[in-house]
Amino acid sequence: MQTTYQNTINNSYSFEGHSLHSGEYSKITLHPAPANTGIKFKRVDSKFPGNKNIIEASLKNIKTSQLCTTIENEYGLSVSTIEHLMAALHAFGLDNLLIDIDSSEMPILDGSSIEYTKALLKIGLKQLKSKKKYLKILRSIEVKRGDAFVKIQPSDELSVDYTINYPDTIVGKQNICIESINKNTFNNNLAECRTFTFETELEDLRANGIIKGGSLDNAVVFGKDGALNQEGLRTINEPAKHKALDAIGDLFLAGNCVLGHIQAYCAGHSLMHQAVKEIFSDSSNWEIISLSEQPDYNILPDQLSIGIVNL
Repeated sequence: MQTTYQNTINNSYSFEGHSLHSGEYSKITLHPAPANTGIKFKRVDSKFPGNKNIIEASLKNIKTSQLCTTIENEYGLSVSTIEHLMAALHAFGLDNLLIDIDSSEMPILDGSSIEYTKALLKIGLKQLKSKKKYLKILRSIEVKRGDAFVKIQPSDELSVDYTINYPDTIVGKQNICIESINKNTFNNNLAECRTFTFETELEDLRANGIIKGGSLDNAVVFGKDGALNQEGLRTINEPAKHKALDAIGDLFLAGNCVLGHIQAYCAGHSLMHQAVKEIFSDSSNWEIISLSEQPDYNILPDQLSIGIVNL
């Protein structure tokens, strides 16, 4: 569902828990923000004066990072592992938010976006008086790295077609296709899908000083024959769905809700970041638009088109 006016949240809401990579305990608080603020993080643990502790969620602040999305301002303050929150905000069409955080990494919670979507549904969104601005894709762009690629194509709404391929593993090749990303389709199909890894990779990851806070409570770990988590998977093709979730979050670093179709194959965060930058490499690739007045409506289940494929 596309809206005509900008929005924020009705009330502040907090989350806390251990971070995935640093293992540190972290707390964030989402606050309502005025129109044309955008999505901004505030490092409340920093002693920098004025607004030097503000980090705007935008492509100009993307920092190269391993296995997550990190943004950093011009003063060297950063926030990492923002993709799960950004995915929920993008799907819900949130335009303006100030996010207080007391460390350099977001809490991982359960490794998905479900806690964020539950909170947004609970507190609700507040419509503002300023017109909402969408980033509309006008021409297809593509970035590649080996066999992996990301294409972002023109569309009248946000949609995703994501394929992963882990040959010789229990995960194998999977695809998820959702023709309209909104709070309903995201919450019902992607939000609960957790980050994942393989048991064979754990030793190397820990040796490199990452996933210090990782556990079976906040990630799916695949062994030779299946998930090691006692409860198993939450849904069919959970790994592919989580990758689609990440892509939706990373695309929101374009600075506005996007009207475009993501098609991706075996693409991680860095390739998605490259694709976002590629959009803006040519002004003929995109435009900022607002929608004319239109009545609100609810999308019914039979209006959704969702495809899930085991390949």
